[in-house]
Amino acid sequence: MTNNLCRLAAFFALVASAPLLYQHRKTWILRSPKHSPPSVAILRPSLPLSRARDNYEKARSVSHELQKAFDDLSRKLEPDLDPDEERYEPDARSGLELASLGVELALKKKDELQLERQVIIEERYTNLIQPHIVAKRLRNTDHRYLSAGDYLWKQKLKKARFDDPGVVRLLDPRGGSISACLLALYKKCDGVSKTKKRPSSFRSDALRYYDGEVGGKCHVTGSWWDTDLVKATHIVSFFLDSDELGEILFGSRAPSLQRAGNALLSLGKIEKWFDSYHLLIVPVDATENPITRWKVDVISSDIRNTSYNGPKDLSGDLDGKELQFRNDKQPVSRFMYFHFIMALIRIKDVKCQGWQDVWARYYQQRPFLTPGNYMRQSMLLALATHFGTAEMRVVESWIVDHSFDSPLILNDDESAEAARRVHLAVDEAIARAERGPEDEDSESDEEDYENDDE
Repeated sequence: MTNNLCRLAAFFALVASAPLLYQHRKTWILRSPKHSPPSVAILRPSLPLSRARDNYEKARSVSHELQKAFDDLSRKLEPDLDPDEERYEPDARSGLELASLGVELALKKKDELQLERQVIIEERYTNLIQPHIVAKRLRNTDHRYLSAGDYLWKQKLKKARFDDPGVVRLLDPRGGSISACLLALYKKCDGVSKTKKRPSSFRSDALRYYDGEVGGKCHVTGSWWDTDLVKATHIVSFFLDSDELGEILFGSRAPSLQRAGNALLSLGKIEKWFDSYHLLIVPVDATENPITRWKVDVISSDIRNTSYNGPKDLSGDLDGKELQFRNDKQPVSRFMYFHFIMALIRIKDVKCQGWQDVWARYYQQRPFLTPGNYMRQSMLLALATHFGTAEMRVVESWIVDHSFDSPLILNDDESAEAARRVHLAVDEAIARAERGPEDEDSESDEEDYENDDE
């Protein structure tokens, strides 16, 4: 009996000193460090590195063979011609065959990239590569995944045209605003529409809205600065209006992304961190309705000891700080909710250090308890799962009381394409934030955005 008790005590001592990972039914459960929120809701499949690499190489081989077959058929049906030679339309049967093969190739390419992601993740968990290298490689892979999605969308459009000649869309013909938005997505693929520009008055409108004309008060720091140092920060990227995605995400009755309710006033460095999803802004009181108080949550360890103004002004000091406004004007809650959701999705997709704990914390403590029809449910699910599977218990906890769907539901293809374009727009906004000069005036910034579209 004594020996059994000793063995039992030794076993519990071993468990207490074991790594923060344990295996249960072939599934790894990522446990949080001591004194931090438990991450038992965050699961990842156990896939040894050698097996991941084998699966990836097999997928590459399949994609290579399909690419070869597609190129051969494409050269036969769509040969290279001199500029003065007339091109001809392939017959419907041949065109459908080529488009169908293109759809299959795009799907296999996406599968290949998903497996490449898994290899990178497995290398991270075996400590073969550093976390910042992992994040960089995952961003590169995700960019190629988005490009493969664009190719898939165009091939599906071609296939639909040959399936039903004369029809330009894969849409429910009942009409309605969502159909109009989705038709804009199809037209964009054909170069029919032109990207909308951000209004040059966005910053001045935001200053008037928040009564900041007489100076520059940063909502995040609560301090006054020279007016030209305070930027009008988009909560939701204005790129989303270029494809009418704002309406698809938020519904036809949502405020415009071009209006001041989609802005916060902040210092340039803080704007960059916000745009790059290094920090969140969440309600102070999750039960408040309507929400009038907001606070900062610094979720990235990369910036915690970084200065936003001088050696004494560090980002870590902003953690938990309540935003300050001069009047009763507030940012649009559904836009803040979108930024919160996209931040959680992105830190998980690129495997930022500590992402499991952030997910676990917001799984247990929902920051938006007050019900509100913030986003379309099908879009929330499509965004969360675009780069792979997500722990659905966590995703569903975001959706409770905060999503809606209109009578005209997006089908899977439409949701996936809309989600791809949202991710692409967010990537573009992050790239601009990371490479843009911090001392540049916001109005000049807007001129640069417009010139890019010329």
